Amino acid sequence: MLHAVVVGIDHYVDPFVPRLRCAAKDAQTLAGLLEERIERSERKVLLLLDAEATQRNIMAAIGDDLHRDLEQGDTVVLYFACHGSPERRAARDRQSRYLIPHDAEYGRIHTTGIDLERDVVVWLDRLSDAGLVVLFLDACFSGAAGGRTFTGPALASTPSLAKYLDDPRPISIKKLHLGRGRVVLCAADDNQLAREDPALGHGVFTHQLLQALKRPRGERTTVGLTELYDEVERGVRQVTDGAQEPVISILSGRRASLPCLG
Repeated sequence: MLHAVVVGIDHYVDPFVPRLRCAAKDAQTLAGLLEERIERSERKVLLLLDAEATQRNIMAAIGDDLHRDLEQGDTVVLYFACHGSPERRAARDRQSRYLIPHDAEYGRIHTTGIDLERDVVVWLDRLSDAGLVVLFLDACFSGAAGGRTFTGPALASTPSLAKYLDDPRPISIKKLHLGRGRVVLCAADDNQLAREDPALGHGVFTHQLLQALKRPRGERTTVGLTELYDEVERGVRQVTDGAQEPVISILSGRRASLPCLG
């Protein structure tokens, strides 16, 4: 079984959090592709957009509902198109990276955001029955102006911020050898912006990801995650003239794959 939790947030409750333009469409397109191409009985796709994508709903969907629903060896895809933000911790020279849910408070990012170091580690622990977990982040954490990031108040006054900074039939995953592992693909390095392109109608990273997932691969039924990353990274770097370079973190499972969705 393939389980997916797909999150896209353009609009935020707090007026100090800038709006995005393409994040919700990014999530809708990816969720639609999974629903269209994977056998209905072999996938469960949850789409959370804007007001549905609160901190509580996201944490419950992954940490509670998905945790209970998993069976041994299932595949999990987690996808976020939203703002990211760096935020200082207790020590003045320490900071963490946060995904920003719809109801996050600008002045309380530590308590109302989703901490990548703390919360994602808990997710991976609670999803331990899954054979493969892939986390896609079309967000960035530079804190610079523009793109899918902003600086929280605890860092905004920090002078040294810069240093941080062709077969139409549904696919049966029962017949695919996806491997095992824990892999994170992020749209940009920590000091870069994750860009949106209104001409594409998507974030640059998500556009390239969708193109790579849909690319015909002859008789092959899967695409390795390192191969997928290479294609996405090359496309993003070309479109942005090298200003944005996606990052892959392979926690385990270098031979892990996803279904070809073309």
